[in-house]
Amino acid sequence: MATMATTTKVPEVRDVTRIERIGAHSHIRGLGLDDALEPRQVSQGMVGQLAARRAAGVILEMIKEGKIAGRAVLIAGQPGTGKTAIAMGMAQALGSDTPFTAIAGSEVFSLEMSKTEALTQAFRRSIGVRIKEETEIIEGEVVEVQIDRPATGT
Repeated sequence: MATMATTTKVPEVRDVTRIERIGAHSHIRGLGLDDALEPRQVSQGMVGQLAARRAAGVILEMIKEGKIAGRAVLIAGQPGTGKTAIAMGMAQALGSDTPFTAIAGSEVFSLEMSKTEALTQAFRRSIGVRIKEETEIIEGEVVEVQIDRPATGT
């Protein structure tokens, strides 16, 4: 009697080290500017808004040179014109250490909390805190244990 060996193909399992939330702007990797701050037609996920991208590039250079450190940038415009995309492109161009938090007008103008509280919460979401813990390890052999007792004898 002959036995038949069957092999089953197991699909490859990939190690997922970083899961990104897929959103409307998850494809943006920068502003799509060349070295002379001229916007490319389609680059790094950005399309169109050439003048706005060029202006954002000028602001980026000022930030990198430390000329506008500690200040905020307000991007205003009509709905759907690419404000969030440009802001995300700026954050991506500044590097992974730059936090990016998008907030909608409905979050700011909510009936449940004040405008100040909504903006404070948005700023807190953006602040990244890195905590480093230092531990001192002492290795060796315990030779003697001494217990100190108070003079009252208790």
